[in-house]
Amino acid sequence: MNGIERILNTNVVVDFLDGDETVMAFWRDRVQGRKAAVSQITRMELLSAPGLTPDAETEIRRLLQGLRVIGIGAAVEEKAVRLRREYRLKLPDAIIAATAEVLDWPLVTADEELARRLSPRVNVLNPRIRTADVNGSLPEGVEGGRLP
Repeated sequence: MNGIERILNTNVVVDFLDGDETVMAFWRDRVQGRKAAVSQITRMELLSAPGLTPDAETEIRRLLQGLRVIGIGAAVEEKAVRLRREYRLKLPDAIIAATAEVLDWPLVTADEELARRLSPRVNVLNPRIRTADVNGSLPEGVEGGRLP
């Protein structure tokens, strides 16, 4: 599956940066050194977190430099509307899932409820299930662990 990109949900990135051992191991084994992308929504959620310190913002921006950021186009917008209605998702989750579905890329999420709701419509990978094969990239200088 080399070359196939994956959409990382916000919670996977947050858990990685926050030092979640399971997600960090998953990231090292299945993401680091490969291709990955995030939705524009994930970028916005990460950078607008309440109480974000300057050091944490720097760490997030460094991580985002190594990830492709996918914008919200008309196809994603339309798909997100349908997903939100059909599965009663929060709008950010619907947009991120729609991005994965429109691009036909797996969605990597640590949200088990979201994974259950969307599967099999959206190909969902969960770091708590060790059989997933995820491609992504980690920029130099970003190792994961507790945010400052």
